[in-house]
Amino acid sequence: MLIIFLRAFILFGILLVVIRLMGKRQLGEMEPFELVITLVISELACIPISDRAVPITYGIVAILTMFVIHQAILLFSRIPRVQKALSGKPVLVVNKNGIDAHALKKLNMQVNDLLQALRVANCFSLEEVHYAIMETSGQLTVVVNKEMNDKQQTLPVPVILDGKWDDDDISRNGIDKSRVETLLDGKGLRVKDVLVMTVDCNNRMVFQSVKGSIQFEDIDGGLLLNE
Repeated sequence: MLIIFLRAFILFGILLVVIRLMGKRQLGEMEPFELVITLVISELACIPISDRAVPITYGIVAILTMFVIHQAILLFSRIPRVQKALSGKPVLVVNKNGIDAHALKKLNMQVNDLLQALRVANCFSLEEVHYAIMETSGQLTVVVNKEMNDKQQTLPVPVILDGKWDDDDISRNGIDKSRVETLLDGKGLRVKDVLVMTVDCNNRMVFQSVKGSIQFEDIDGGLLLNE
């Protein structure tokens, strides 16, 4: 037990020094190669701690090797092509026309994933967003519509996402599908043609077809949300 304690203590010290030298960025802010190196280092540290048959020096050398690799990548990433290959590049996912469906597909994201990321950025409606960029670290940077500050008082309810009904939110909020279909018929569209559609309690609708630009409308002729 004493040997295991000493091995764990030594490796903890080595890990602490290496991680500090690698930088102070949080897990969610790491570039892909940094996350991979961090995961590998943690696994390399566990092996000599749990298996006394593995010399502790093997673990230390492996951890230091990962640190050297990290520093080498940082050095070569100053070359734009290398940096792009390792980390990719920021992607504009919301532009002046609304959601860029092609960009989302490249990122393996769905509209619901984007809406969640926007909520984390304190934007609850697409009407509050001028532009949104998905950074290489996986965080979303948002340029807000200042005209909409403090105007969004109710949480928009997803009705259609990626051409499919959001049945959970529809049921929870008492949305009448037939009214939605009538509204779509007026636009010459079907559900599968809709990229995103949300509505709030003030009957303010955010709408974008798969091939169209984003639209913001006040719904006339009845409520979409049954109150």
